[in-house]
Amino acid sequence: MKQTRYAFWFLGTVALGIAALIGFNWAAGAYILHHRAGPSVQTLSGFERALKPVWLTQIKPDLVFVGSSRIRDGFDPVLIDPALKRKSFNYGASSMTPYEARRFAQDALAQPSVRQVVVSLDAFTGKGGPGESLPSFDETRLAVTPEGTPTPRRGLWLFTTRFLSGGALGMNALSAYALARLKDGQSAADRPDIFNAYSHMSEAVMQRDLTYRRARTLTMGPGPARELSTLLDRACHAKARLTLFFPPDHAAIQARYREGDAAGLEAFKQTVRGAVTRHNARCPSQAALFDFLDANDLTTEVLRQGRSASYVDLVHFRPPAGLWLLQKMGVD
Repeated sequence: MKQTRYAFWFLGTVALGIAALIGFNWAAGAYILHHRAGPSVQTLSGFERALKPVWLTQIKPDLVFVGSSRIRDGFDPVLIDPALKRKSFNYGASSMTPYEARRFAQDALAQPSVRQVVVSLDAFTGKGGPGESLPSFDETRLAVTPEGTPTPRRGLWLFTTRFLSGGALGMNALSAYALARLKDGQSAADRPDIFNAYSHMSEAVMQRDLTYRRARTLTMGPGPARELSTLLDRACHAKARLTLFFPPDHAAIQARYREGDAAGLEAFKQTVRGAVTRHNARCPSQAALFDFLDANDLTTEVLRQGRSASYVDLVHFRPPAGLWLLQKMGVD
């Protein structure tokens, strides 16, 4: 009898815990999606890999941004959507690997609502190869498999991710707390202490970044080159347009790239240009390529009154700069 009572108590406790988890994730998710500043949480760093595939299916955007934290910081739908009269989604994630970049871009291209996918090419640098991904990345959340076929039982995996995963719990808690701290009438742009994407690079941040990234290079190894080639193959007959761009890293850090490996940087650019040229020569769905990794109005910006108008640090640009980039790329 005692064992039976204990079993009922144990199972009841587990059921209540699961119900509480589902209830919190449901309530927090609804709060985020319906908050006027809700889309700005897509710029937050946390457990974004867990929930962003879920948000993508819920929001049904027509414009998607894919890439590393440069993308995550630089494109805020709250700023972009009214300016371009589009429904956009930020699919950026911290330290995105080449494999993840290709898979997230594939996922975006496979969404029926998506008309354009914009990808930052810094995600295809380094030595990463097939299968490389961070622990919170999960193939079953994406619309298609690596080969491009529909993911089996995806609805089930999205449900378990949305309501039962620790990643969803963490990201929902972080996002809901950030939004709750906004006062009436405030946007993410008014609270850079909460939404770091809107903070401004100072002289101290610039010097610290130069020290931290003193040996940084920007090159493309064979693995990332294969991932980019695979992405272009998958985009050959896609209904959505693919737009690639070299990111507008500040001129000060570009100088470090050239000091570290100028030949590697140029080879990276030439490899991408060649791949895009070959793609456009044979594919009905054309890819566009833009190069902001040079001297331009954005990258040569100087600090005024001790801070930058466009940068968080030497590689992360602020959302107003992201909107400027989209206009330069003809995204409208």
